Amino acid sequence: MSDRDTLADQVIRHGFTYADLDRLARTAVTADRSMASDIDTRYNTAWSAIAEALCAADEPPTRHELVQVGWQAIYAEVREMRHTYGQDRDDPNAPVASMPRAQQFWFVHPVEPGLSFIERLAAKQIMATLSPIYQDAVLALAVHGDYDRAAASLGLKYSAFTARMSVARKAFRQLWFAPEPAPPIRGTDRRVGSRTTALRTHCHRGHELAGDNVRERRGRKERVCRACEHDRSVAKRTAQERAA
Repeated sequence: MSDRDTLADQVIRHGFTYADLDRLARTAVTADRSMASDIDTRYNTAWSAIAEALCAADEPPTRHELVQVGWQAIYAEVREMRHTYGQDRDDPNAPVASMPRAQQFWFVHPVEPGLSFIERLAAKQIMATLSPIYQDAVLALAVHGDYDRAAASLGLKYSAFTARMSVARKAFRQLWFAPEPAPPIRGTDRRVGSRTTALRTHCHRGHELAGDNVRERRGRKERVCRACEHDRSVAKRTAQERAA
């Protein structure tokens, strides 16, 4: 009798031998309907799970119970493997990296390198083509962020300043979009507004726009409700967690 035969007949626990453990693991592999992964992985997963269950059992388990432990371990391993590869745990036909979190992690498309530099360079070159009076108007608006204050800084009436900005904007856009025609401008510059309009005291959801609950959006004359921002962040995070 070889050492291998002796080991196969060695009792592990509750009368089950290594040979029994091998047969139980093979039966579990056959009982598993997922047919996912390779047969060696499924066999080793079932063997380990059955051995652990057998050694931990206080009472002798039945062969059926041990086979069930084996195929359930294979099923759990397959589900975990699918999760690792970014697949739906319950969909064997799901493509790799098809889950939202996997898409977010692996397929984030960065901004094209150097694009912002090219845009800044183009803006500088176009600005150089404008007449000095229009350059001054654009720079004044950039510095003060408000039509009234920009006009006052140049000693101009409001109407005269807006007229210069209109000419400067049209000339700039023609060169920016060349050789294609510039698309029409939609909406109104947020830096232009009625000075008689009273500031809102509450947001559309009824939160008071005062103290720490309000902030001004950088670069705009726009007041933002922090409570609403917080609620939106919580809702977004909850939706992402449910999708994962």
